Amino acid sequence: EAVNAAVAELESSVVLTEDALQQPTLFSDDERLAKSADDANALLQADFSLNLGDTPVARVDADQIADWMRLRDDASVGIDEQLVAAWVQDTASACNTYQARRTFTRADGKEVTVSGGVYGWIIDKDKLQETIMNGVNSAQTGDVAIPCEQEAGAYDGLHGRDWGKRYVDVDLGEQHARLYDDQGSLVWESDVVTGTPDGEHDTPEGIYVINGKESPSKLIGQMEPETGEPEYKTEVKTWMPFVENYIGFHDADWQAAFGGTLYADGAGSHGCVNLPPSKAAELYGLLSSGDTVVSHW
Repeated sequence: EAVNAAVAELESSVVLTEDALQQPTLFSDDERLAKSADDANALLQADFSLNLGDTPVARVDADQIADWMRLRDDASVGIDEQLVAAWVQDTASACNTYQARRTFTRADGKEVTVSGGVYGWIIDKDKLQETIMNGVNSAQTGDVAIPCEQEAGAYDGLHGRDWGKRYVDVDLGEQHARLYDDQGSLVWESDVVTGTPDGEHDTPEGIYVINGKESPSKLIGQMEPETGEPEYKTEVKTWMPFVENYIGFHDADWQAAFGGTLYADGAGSHGCVNLPPSKAAELYGLLSSGDTVVSHW
C-alpha cells in the first residue's frame, strides 16, 4: 500500500517503516497451536489402500494426508477438499479404462491392441472423495473398494487387460471367433463373416458384453427413408447381441462359407457376426448375459 501510494504521487522513492509491514497474527505461544497439533496428528492415523477389484491402485497414508492438510486462519487444521478433489481427478484419469486403449496377449500368443466399446472401469469421483474424507476422519485402515459408476472384471493398469479369463475374442482380421472359459481354456471357435467394411456396416471394434439371448429371433434393420421399410427382416434361430440390440452373433444359413476375405468380397453382413448354424447353436448354449466380447483387428 505504501508503494502504491508513492507511485500515485509520482515519488521516485519510498521509505518503508515498521508501520508499513504486515504484522503477525499467530504467535508460537498461542494456545490454539497445541490443539491444532493434536488434531493434525489424529488425522494422520488413517492408512488404507484403495482397490479396483483385487488390485491396489492408490494409498491414503500419513504422507498423503499431510499433503492435503492446511492450517486455517483461525489456527485450526483440516483437510483441504479442493486438494483431495484434484488428487481424485488424477487418480480417476489414471485408472478409468472405459474406452481406453488396451494391449494384451491372447492365449495363442498373438499380441492384440483394442480400444472403444462400452466396457471398462469408471470411477465415481464424488463418492471416492467422500470415501477418502470419511476414511481420514475415522482413522480408516485396511483395504477400501473404490466406488465406481461402472466396474470391470479385473484391473491391470490403464492400458492393460481389464476383463477376466472368460471372454469371446472376435478377430476381425482373421475372421475367426474364439470363446475362452473361466480357466482361460479355448472351449469353442469358428470362422465367421463380419460386417461389410464400407464405413457404414463395419463390425465395430471395442470391448462389449453380451446383452441377452433369444431363440428364435427376428432381426429388423434400420428404416430406409426412401421406402419407409426396414433395411431387412431376417429370421434367425439364435441371437446373442453385444452392441445394444442391433449387432451380435447369430446363425447365417444363407452364407455359403465363412472366414477368409468373404466379408470384404460381397458377403459381408450389416455389422453382425455371422456364424454357421451348428456353431451358433453351440455358442448359444455356452454364452451367458454379461460375458465379455472383445472385437479387434
